[in-house]
Amino acid sequence: MAEKTKKTVVRTLPHNVEAEQCLLGCVLVDGELSMEILAGLDEDDFYSPTHRVVCQAMKQVSRTGTPVDFVTVADELNRTGQMTAIGGIGYLTTLNSSVPSSANWKYYFDIVKKHAIMRGLISTCSAITESAYTAEDAQRTLAEAESRIYNLNTQSSTGDLKPIFDSVSEVFGKFETISKNPDALAGIPSGFKRLDKMTNGFHGGELIVIAGRPGMGKTSLAMNMVEHAALSKKYSCAVFSLEMSAESLAQRSVCSVAGVPMSAALGGRLTPQQWQSLWNAGEGFSRAKIFVDDTSNITVAQMLSKCRRLKSKHGLDMVLVDYIQLMQSDDHAAKENRQQEVASISRGLKLMARELNVPVLALSQLRREQAANRGKKPQLSDLRESGAIEQDADIVLMIYKPDEEGEAETDAPSTRVELVVAKHRNGPLGDIPMDWVGEIVRFREADPYSLAITKQFNENKRAKKEKEEAKAAAERNGLEGADFPPDEPPPETEGTVIDGEIL
Repeated sequence: MAEKTKKTVVRTLPHNVEAEQCLLGCVLVDGELSMEILAGLDEDDFYSPTHRVVCQAMKQVSRTGTPVDFVTVADELNRTGQMTAIGGIGYLTTLNSSVPSSANWKYYFDIVKKHAIMRGLISTCSAITESAYTAEDAQRTLAEAESRIYNLNTQSSTGDLKPIFDSVSEVFGKFETISKNPDALAGIPSGFKRLDKMTNGFHGGELIVIAGRPGMGKTSLAMNMVEHAALSKKYSCAVFSLEMSAESLAQRSVCSVAGVPMSAALGGRLTPQQWQSLWNAGEGFSRAKIFVDDTSNITVAQMLSKCRRLKSKHGLDMVLVDYIQLMQSDDHAAKENRQQEVASISRGLKLMARELNVPVLALSQLRREQAANRGKKPQLSDLRESGAIEQDADIVLMIYKPDEEGEAETDAPSTRVELVVAKHRNGPLGDIPMDWVGEIVRFREADPYSLAITKQFNENKRAKKEKEEAKAAAERNGLEGADFPPDEPPPETEGTVIDGEIL
């Protein structure tokens, strides 16, 4: 029985040589259009190797400021020794006479670009297929595949220059909408009124950087914002926690929203009222759209891939990244230099915000030099690898504790901190007084009463410390019997009031 022979189908990559010839001919016959045509072309857009050489010569002539025509292109080909490679002066003459005029150049251009995109897609898919056979990490491979497709789409999309009046008309429409309803185009609220007044909320496409020394509460502040957006305003939020596990993050969030000290919850000292508060908070989180990923070595491409899928399933309004310095770059070349790697990560986060059209909150550490200067107010230059982060960020918020003594007092009703708006691309700068309630891991806007209570607490503590130091000095000088006035009790209050609640 004769064996069946399999037929091998050889496919030719998509191309149209005639359209390529006509497009190059349009460049040669119309000097005024040559700049516009060449600006949107790349040598790889041509299937024919000959046409790639001719296009390269045309672009080189254009870069020198010389008019692109038959004579100048021929001279460039002779200079580089490539005239023979294209078939001699005869083939250049063929291109020059391939079209009577340049009237249909856009038609030829679209045909050439269409086939170039299809060839690029085939090449990209082949690379993805090859990678799938040898890859060890499926998720990373999937993220890289999505990134390749996205980059191909980005490269094929070119915008045209348009009159600024078109944008001005859009701006006037925006202003009119706001005048009729001030909250119509407001961004996602942070939950802090003074901050929202300055920023008008967080808007799609913005990169918001929250910076501070270790232990200053960067994660807590960002999560307070996420909790407000998801619980109070029903926004969908993605949280990428590279430092804390999802369980630890949930533990802090539930206690924070419930207003229950974590020490009481972890120590098993919860009152019935506190249990009820925790159950109420848990019920709220069951309906909230907060999605947590605690992968420790994630890249921007992997984040973007996961966010795309989340947006298609549940919607996506805001992204939190904790924190930049723990991320890995997708650019292998940049990994040799940490500053370049952070620059690549920062730029990637900004592009992710623009593609997804959501605000991205990214946490960042400060330089070690600044961390050592506790009493110094942080500046933009204090950001670690600050050049790229400062450049890419639309808003930079810095947590600053004015108290020269440095660490927060665990027994204080609250700790005074300032939220420094160090950069705001579309609005004012300034300092916002805040209260850090460490017991429940929560930031609150400072009100006059809480500020007074905190000030009185610090004064009493400072006076007590000075008195103890004086006693110690007296004892060292042999004055053990010296009389010192008794400690003055703090002013009596019914409790510390924060946000209208008595603690």
